[in-house]
Amino acid sequence: MIHRRGGRKKDDEENSDSETDFVTDSLSKVTLNKTAKGNASNLSSGKTDSGSTQSVDLIVPELTLMEEVVLLGLKSDGMLSFWNDNISYALRGLIIMELALRKKIRIIDEPARKRYDLSERLIEVVDQTKTGEFLLDETLNLMVQDNADHQRSISSWIDLLSGETWNLLKINYQLKQVRERICKELADKGVLRTEMRNYFVVDVVSWPIIDQSCKDAIKRRVMSALVNRNLQLNHNKYFPENTSFKNIRTLCLVTGAQGSNVLEKVLQSLEYEKRDKGFERAQELCEQFSKYPFDLNSGTKSGISVNIYQLIEEEIKNNPGCELYLEIVAGVIEIFTTMDSLI
Repeated sequence: MIHRRGGRKKDDEENSDSETDFVTDSLSKVTLNKTAKGNASNLSSGKTDSGSTQSVDLIVPELTLMEEVVLLGLKSDGMLSFWNDNISYALRGLIIMELALRKKIRIIDEPARKRYDLSERLIEVVDQTKTGEFLLDETLNLMVQDNADHQRSISSWIDLLSGETWNLLKINYQLKQVRERICKELADKGVLRTEMRNYFVVDVVSWPIIDQSCKDAIKRRVMSALVNRNLQLNHNKYFPENTSFKNIRTLCLVTGAQGSNVLEKVLQSLEYEKRDKGFERAQELCEQFSKYPFDLNSGTKSGISVNIYQLIEEEIKNNPGCELYLEIVAGVIEIFTTMDSLI
């Protein structure tokens, strides 16, 4: 069983020099909550804190990040590993990522937030329009209801959605049967099919792949980021060329696969040396993009996907005003880097 995977607080020693810092810190938290509550009051009219109507002109792919990671983790018999407990927690993080990339949620715009780790910064809902994806809409609805009374951080939301809370009043925030529901969505989209299998005396549902080209395309995107010298995305009906934030989405896919412990299934066909470099590159990407602004100048010594920094920098420039959304992405990646690994 995996225990705590969330982000860490910054050292208390930094703020313990004087009583003045303590008071300032307390006032900052009060200001954050007041700001968020003021923004939450505008949700019913579909407006942001600036008073303008939330515009949505994003092109989203056919498959969500959660569905892509589950596809990578499926075995040949259509089952996910019973021993992989990381994937349950990581899928909740990917739900938060997906909502941020669709500009449904963002970090509260308050300078005091920079005193905290990314994973401890508070989230607000800025667009409650339905996405058409059941898990995303269920999570968004929970956040809308919760934002009216209280604001929570990235790590708090992932814990609540995973059921990792001692507060019995919040146990209803847990998303139930996430893996099964994701597989059902993939079946509805024509990627999987439902099949009953008999294990000893128990009948269980399995999800064999019927569109192998879909999974192969996802694997090629991951391999391009972890093996090839340059990141070159392949496009298909599930991942069109005009997808918004397509390079950042690929980064999220790689870090999500790393956090979910399914990356080995992608790299297992490679030679030992290349496989080892692929894991090292995945860890390097997690560390470089677990802070915001992203570390786009350090580059890589591995010689793998050397152009990813330039591609992401151009993507950010082409999407002005996306900083508060990408802070959530970086905050979730920060949590992925601190997750315990099952051996």
